[in-house]
Amino acid sequence: MVEAYIPTEQDRQSVKMQPDKFKVSGDGAFFTIQGEGESIGKPAVFLRLNLCNLECGWCDTKYTWDRTSKEFWTEGQDWSYEKTLLELSRYPTKRLVITGGEPMIQQERISKFIGLIPAWEVEIETNGTIAPIAGLATRCQFNVSPKLKNSGNKEQSRLKPEVLQAYNALPKTTFKFVAQSVDDIREIDAIIAECAIDSKKIIIMPEGRNEESIRQHALALVEEVKIRNWRLLPRLLPR
Repeated sequence: MVEAYIPTEQDRQSVKMQPDKFKVSGDGAFFTIQGEGESIGKPAVFLRLNLCNLECGWCDTKYTWDRTSKEFWTEGQDWSYEKTLLELSRYPTKRLVITGGEPMIQQERISKFIGLIPAWEVEIETNGTIAPIAGLATRCQFNVSPKLKNSGNKEQSRLKPEVLQAYNALPKTTFKFVAQSVDDIREIDAIIAECAIDSKKIIIMPEGRNEESIRQHALALVEEVKIRNWRLLPRLLPR
């Protein structure tokens, strides 16, 4: 077992949010292909923000929120809006995907920043527990990924029906559920019914960290997805 990192007082001060600055992860900004969801396959520059309000057991970016990890305390960065724009503009695209962590924790900053880039297409990847402010609601595409029981979070933390209903009412929202089995599909059915989510906005993504596990889970889910008239989309794993 890896021992928990013990932060110094300097570390504790460094992770505090600064006015009009993003708290960015060590990944910063990076250029790649959108690997999932509505715009799968499109080139995009990603901005990965620190901090999250959930603690998913299988999370592959725990360093953005896990306070037992050294990376959380030592790799975060404070980027001004000018610094952020400079970093994003290095790449040949005007599609920005803001991810995390949970970006909506910093949505006031996001709203101010996107005012500087009116020609860009902006996506926000969110767990759907924090409702968007007016400045973002009509401007951004929201890739909402509600978490299931398999995330390990308590239901009252991971499922906010009123927030999911608010996202559902927006024109540029999709709901991506990561699933492995028929049991997951039944849980998704219950969430959709409780929150009155538009079935045309549902995307099912097979869970997996390699091509074979994604394929196997897709085969296990395809019939259930077909009869519900949802979409089944893979996760791209660029080499």
